[in-house]
Amino acid sequence: MAESKSFSGIKTIAETAELLLGSRGEYQNTLNIIVESALKISGADRSCLIIENKKNCLLIKAGIPFRAHGIDTNITPDTGENFLRQVMNDNSIVLVTNPSEDHRVAYMRALVMSCKISSILFLPLFSEGNAIGILVIDWVDGKKISKDIIENIKLLGRLASTAIGMEYKGRKDRERILRDEKLRVLGEHSAQVAHIMRNSLMVIGGFSARLLKSLSTSTEPNYGKHGFKSEFFETLRENVKIIDNESRKLDSIVNDILTFTTFKKPVLELSCINRFITEELSRIVLIGPKPILKLSKRLDTLNTAFDKNMLSVCILALVRYAAESAASRIVIKTKLKPKQKEIIISIIHNGKQIHPHAMKNLFSPFMTSEIDGSGLGLANVQSLITKHGGHVSVLSGDITEIGITLPLIQGNELTSCDTENGKSH
Repeated sequence: MAESKSFSGIKTIAETAELLLGSRGEYQNTLNIIVESALKISGADRSCLIIENKKNCLLIKAGIPFRAHGIDTNITPDTGENFLRQVMNDNSIVLVTNPSEDHRVAYMRALVMSCKISSILFLPLFSEGNAIGILVIDWVDGKKISKDIIENIKLLGRLASTAIGMEYKGRKDRERILRDEKLRVLGEHSAQVAHIMRNSLMVIGGFSARLLKSLSTSTEPNYGKHGFKSEFFETLRENVKIIDNESRKLDSIVNDILTFTTFKKPVLELSCINRFITEELSRIVLIGPKPILKLSKRLDTLNTAFDKNMLSVCILALVRYAAESAASRIVIKTKLKPKQKEIIISIIHNGKQIHPHAMKNLFSPFMTSEIDGSGLGLANVQSLITKHGGHVSVLSGDITEIGITLPLIQGNELTSCDTENGKSH
């Protein structure tokens, strides 16, 4: 009899897997299958699925009986949020066998009494190491819960976590495809506008620079054919300065736009990353404090492959961002992680903190809080580093640290990477 029940549970799990595979792309259907299967496998009377959304809120997304759970209800501290998050953080099943007296579920005591709930099981769900939700199963009228039932529920939990994780991944992939297409179209139009602006700016900037030079070298208060009054002469000179400065700002924005749309794939060259950073900082003109270099000695004699032009744009953009954040101290560090085959370049500064609300849009194109900014500096950094197969991370508090992680590519690996990118040397 016990073997028959065990086989029945396994059969239900197999059927659940088949249903979940057939429901791919239909998120709500996936969740409904999970709660229905929880009842079949456990012999329980009630089940609900609580999911953490993008805003880190816990919501009831599916449940049986359907009208008894308040679908899309937000879980609050008054309705058990603290306890549920603790279960998710501990990553272990919690079985409450005396819910009418257990203080952990005091928030649902009225429900326990009215429905005669005798046991409650809380099963945390995880995907890629991150908590994504919790499955809650209720038994009424003192039904017994065997070890086989617990093991089958654990199997269901793994299956449910995988199914929800696949839905999340599919959603992220679709969002990424849409975002990439949007950026491609945006890039094409931006490049066209940028080229038009650049042609006009070359004319404006050229004439304003010549006029400013002429006005700056003249010491005569009466200047020109008809003569200018001294006050008018100074006003003219100041206005030309403004025109020249603003044209330079616009030219900088146009350069950011063209950088955003120009680079396609990295052209990898073997070079010493420490020497490259040192040479780049000595070559470029910086506004603000001179960066302090703290470069790993382990990288002094190590060559790795990267695109020099792309990385130059990234270093300059991050140092410029630190300076624009009113930093009085900027540090550039390098670190080798041989086991992970990675190199990390960190730009650390003591400028103003990045607001948590601004963090999620920090690398979005054209998003900026600076009056004169293009909103493309950091977007360029992420785009160029992603093209290298790396990623960018940000930590911001009293100190802000933006880290670039690049894959460590050496000698024989360079050939295979170039082949994948469709390049040859």
